[in-house]
Amino acid sequence: MRTYGRFFSVLMAVLMVASFVIGVGVHAQDDMMMDTVTCDSSLATLLLVAESQWDYLSEKMAMDMMDDPALHVDLGVLQPVADEITMMMMEMMEEDDMTSDEDMMAHDEMLNNYMAMSPADAVNEYLMGMNMEMMDTMELPSGALPNEDPTCTQVRADVEQFILAHILTHMATMGDM
Repeated sequence: MRTYGRFFSVLMAVLMVASFVIGVGVHAQDDMMMDTVTCDSSLATLLLVAESQWDYLSEKMAMDMMDDPALHVDLGVLQPVADEITMMMMEMMEEDDMTSDEDMMAHDEMLNNYMAMSPADAVNEYLMGMNMEMMDTMELPSGALPNEDPTCTQVRADVEQFILAHILTHMATMGDM
């Protein structure tokens, strides 16, 4: 029975990745799907980091968010790496015994709060939580390229916020361990 469960989990992960790979190359047929967009290599690299460290793409796939623009970015030569990481992460999600305890709920709440803030507000919130003085610094300009496709700009902002929120949450919870 356990072998059947593992086989089913692996089969589902392979099917999800295959549908993602096939879906990325096919143009949208309905309003739910989007055309693929080619962005720059730094955004593709950010997506790989976000996936390899915090399941950015596989979480979207697992939550059936296939219309999310991040899943429709053409990663070029990095695509096989992204596919492999995503498949591994989806397999690990299937195998995990996710038990909701107070620490996990507090972590998720903190992460969601950081995700809802601007980068400056998230950093200031972190500093206040660590009893550190807030800093008056300038906002960094966006990494968006001139004449960049708006989808790339949207995905870039989302993945940057995602990574920042995870880093701040990790740093804030390190002292709780």
